[in-house]
Amino acid sequence: MNIRFRHLCAALALPLLALTGCGMDDNDDSVLQDTKEWHAKNTAYLLEAENETQGGTKVYEKVSPSWMPTGYVLMKWHNDRELTKDNLTPLYNSTVEMIYDGKLVDGTVFDRSSDHFADAIFTAQPSQNIIGMAIALTNMHVGDSVTVVIPYELGYGVSGSGSIRGFSTLIFDLRLKGISAYEKN
Repeated sequence: MNIRFRHLCAALALPLLALTGCGMDDNDDSVLQDTKEWHAKNTAYLLEAENETQGGTKVYEKVSPSWMPTGYVLMKWHNDRELTKDNLTPLYNSTVEMIYDGKLVDGTVFDRSSDHFADAIFTAQPSQNIIGMAIALTNMHVGDSVTVVIPYELGYGVSGSGSIRGFSTLIFDLRLKGISAYEKN
């Protein structure tokens, strides 16, 4: 790159840097602080759930798929797993039927299958959902009912989606009703 071009780039970049700095106001600081507090609240919720015990036994099981050993969700089963252990478990590209309620750590309900379908049953492939939901579904048997806690990294990340803010830990009450298409690779 020649010297004149470098000088031109530097001359154009300096005013742009100055303009971006001028756009800051006190409101930006409060938004940043609010985001930090929300992130901390969600991280604390996840850690509390991970360490929650009842009678000396952890309430949530940490579930990590072989294809993503560093990623995990927390799952608490509400049914007797002995009764469903021989039922089918969906593959990543199977078509499943489920009922769900999704909420944030502050209790805000952001979605539920009954909002969209008269019979409340949502049909989709695990692969069509956020990664955390796909992990949960592929670790359930038909008939299982669980509460799933999904870290923000496996949900909507730092950006969020719609009314879901970035850094949101997601909590789903989920029931796997059936597998209408058991797809194999």
